[in-house]
Amino acid sequence: MDPEFFDRLMLDAIAEEIAAREFYQKAARQVKDRNVAALFEQLSKDENEHRNTLETFRFNPLARVEFARAQDFRVSEQEAEPPLSLDMSPKEALQLAMKKEEKAAEMYRRLAAGCRDPAISRLYLELAEMERGHKCRLEELFVNAAYPECW
Repeated sequence: MDPEFFDRLMLDAIAEEIAAREFYQKAARQVKDRNVAALFEQLSKDENEHRNTLETFRFNPLARVEFARAQDFRVSEQEAEPPLSLDMSPKEALQLAMKKEEKAAEMYRRLAAGCRDPAISRLYLELAEMERGHKCRLEELFVNAAYPECW
């Protein structure tokens, strides 16, 4: 894999994590519900951890990056993406967050499909898996918040 291309790829992925962190920080400041604000603050911290993981990998490209495979029940795919609003409920905040992770995973899958270099394609697929893992974790929280009668 071309080292310059790898570096650009990692910088793009890091920029996505930074943008997600900034979105969640802004959302935490805007919403009225303290529980929703706390959720967005935690998501912001999570995105910063993802950024740190990618930066570590960027400077050690020989390390094998492989993210855990989460069971995906595709909850997010069945939900609409609510707009960010001051009066969001925790359920809506989780809907919004899981839809964002779903879109991020799909973006990386599309990039992988468009690659001719198998190493780059594999890296994009691993980044998609990282985002899918985030989505699955949010989906579990969403199901618990949206359907408390199930537990």
